[in-house]
Amino acid sequence: MCYMNHKIYGFFLLCILCIALCIATSATNPPDNTLLNVSTTASFQENTEKIPVGILVMQSGFVSDIGKEYERAFEMVKQDNPDSSILPIVVDAGSNVTTAISAWNTLKSEYPNLSIVVTVASWTTNVVYPDAADDGMVHIALGSAVVNRSRSVDYLVRLTPGVEQESPIIAEYLDQYDRVAILGGNNELSGGYITALKSRIPEKIVNIELYDPDTLPDSLNLTSVRDSYPDVILLLSVSEAGTIVDMIRNYYISVPLVGTRVIERNTLLENPAANGLIFTTPALNLSDPFFSRFRETCGEEATFYGAEGFDAMKILYPAVDGCGNDPECLGSRFMKNQYNGSLGEVQFDENRVAFYPIEFRIIRDGHFESYDWIKPV
Repeated sequence: MCYMNHKIYGFFLLCILCIALCIATSATNPPDNTLLNVSTTASFQENTEKIPVGILVMQSGFVSDIGKEYERAFEMVKQDNPDSSILPIVVDAGSNVTTAISAWNTLKSEYPNLSIVVTVASWTTNVVYPDAADDGMVHIALGSAVVNRSRSVDYLVRLTPGVEQESPIIAEYLDQYDRVAILGGNNELSGGYITALKSRIPEKIVNIELYDPDTLPDSLNLTSVRDSYPDVILLLSVSEAGTIVDMIRNYYISVPLVGTRVIERNTLLENPAANGLIFTTPALNLSDPFFSRFRETCGEEATFYGAEGFDAMKILYPAVDGCGNDPECLGSRFMKNQYNGSLGEVQFDENRVAFYPIEFRIIRDGHFESYDWIKPV
C-alpha cells in the first residue's frame, strides 16, 4: 500500500513539473503576429536582442475605436518587418488622464530602461512628455493636436497637425458666419481649439458648451445652444460625434455642422443626421496601397488615424534597425525630412513637427466626399 502511494506521489510531482515547463515555454514564445501587451511580456525584459518600444494607445473608453484603428495599422507594419529589432509593448492608456497616468507608471515599472515610446491622444502625450523629455527618450506623438512642449531639449516627434496648423483653416471657414456656437468634450483637445479660435474670431463666438463624453446626454446643455441662436455649430467631438449630432437634430437645431479632423468616423456614414457635416482632414494619398490593404484586412475604410499610425511605424521600424536606440540618430530621421506616404506629402521641420496639406470633406448620402470651399470675396 505504501509502495503504491509513493509511486502515485512521484507521478503527481512529475505531472506538475511538466505543466510548469509548458507554461514557461509558452510565456517565452508568444505568437509572432500580434502586438505584445505589457501584462504578458515580463519574460522579455532580459531579451538583449530586441529594443522595447512602449505604445500607449486607447484600448478602452469612449475613443477605443480610434485606438483599434491605430493598432491595426501598427500590426500591418509589424507583419511587414518580421525580423525587426523592435519589440512593441502595448499598454491600454484609456480615454482619460487618470488611466493614462496609470498606464505610463505601469510601463515605466515593467521597462525602466525604455528608450522609445509612442503615445496616442493629447492627454496621454502630455502625461508622458515631461518624463520622456527629461530621460532623453524618443517620443512619437500621434493623434495629439495639443501638446504642452515645456522642455527646451527633447526628442519629441509630432505627426499630427497641431491646433496651430488647423485652427487658421477652421477660423477662415467659420468667418463667413456671424454667430458661431462651439460644442466639445471637456478635455485638452477642445481647450486647445477654443483658445486658438478665441484669438482669431472672438467676435463671432456666441456660445461655448463643454460636456463629459462619458455622461451624455446629461452633460450637454442644448437649451443654451439653441437660445444663443447660432448660424453654425463647430463640433470638437470625437467618437461621441454620432450621439451629439443626433441630439442636436432631435432638439430641432438645423444649422450647419462643422467638425475638425478628429470627428471622422465610418460609423457617421450610417447616421442620417450626419448628412451634410463638413470637417477638416489631411489630404490623404488614397492611392497608397495601405488603404486597399486595410479595407481587405479589416473590412472597412481606413481614416487618417490608421494612415498616421501606419506612416509613423513605417518610418520607425527601419530607423530603429539602423540606429538602435540612439536618440540622436533616431531623431535625425524625423528632422528636416520629407516623405510620401498614406498621409500624402509630409514634411518634418527642424523640431520634428510634421506638416502636410489639410482639406475639407463632407458626408453626403452615406459617403465621404471632398468638399471644395472657396472663401467668399
